[in-house]
Amino acid sequence: MALDNNVPPVCKRPSVQGPGFTITADLHLLRELIKRDFVGRFTASALGVFWVVLQPAILVGVYWFVFTFMIPMRGIFPGGGSYISFLLSGLLPWMAINEGLMRGMTSIVENAPMVRRLPLRSELLVVVPNVSAMLFETVALILYMVVIAMTRGMPAMAWLLPFALALQLSLQIGVSLMLAATYVFFRDLAQILGFVLSVLFYLSPILYQPAGRFAKLFAWNPLTPLLGLFRSALLGSPLPDVPSIVFLLAATAAAGIASLLFFRRVQPDLVDLV
Repeated sequence: MALDNNVPPVCKRPSVQGPGFTITADLHLLRELIKRDFVGRFTASALGVFWVVLQPAILVGVYWFVFTFMIPMRGIFPGGGSYISFLLSGLLPWMAINEGLMRGMTSIVENAPMVRRLPLRSELLVVVPNVSAMLFETVALILYMVVIAMTRGMPAMAWLLPFALALQLSLQIGVSLMLAATYVFFRDLAQILGFVLSVLFYLSPILYQPAGRFAKLFAWNPLTPLLGLFRSALLGSPLPDVPSIVFLLAATAAAGIASLLFFRRVQPDLVDLV
């Protein structure tokens, strides 16, 4: 495949020396890469970017119909809402996490021509699919919040949503950096990650609330307090306790630092192996 078809115009500019200019150039390149990834999804699509709204709307409609009429779920859920509210407030973030990790893992290999021929930070290629997944999630969450505001009123802790999204993105990028670097050396990681994410889905409070003897197992999953923050912002449920939030912050920081150090260490070998 020709290089021109894979590289945004900004990549062809000569590098600029100096830390300030480097940061500016990196941010500009990242913006162009995200734009290319986001728009590229709708190339040759009749409805184009309208799918950004249509996809989450269809998803919400399907789950609402299934769990309201076909499999009605009863019970008291966090925030006092229905089961569908509880489900969607966890499912929408999970979909972005799943997509970001899967696509972030293969981002270096899939962009091999850029890695081999252009002087750019390979980390940016890992950031792109995670930000793209987050953009889709943000649109879905905004639509969901509009529905909640119209039916129940705006939640008092809606201001927590940007904080929850920032933590989610940081955690995703940290884990994705480790996965992307490892995938270059070990291609079987794609099958392993698919299995791990399937297990993690059921070990996260998405379909049900952790209770009983398994609650301690859920407590060691950083997604438990993260999804708790989303449900506090969207449904007005009680905030996760302080130790679980501290655990989430520590896990996010540890994943980011460890992954970045590992990525930087193996980065000189990536060019030869992709």
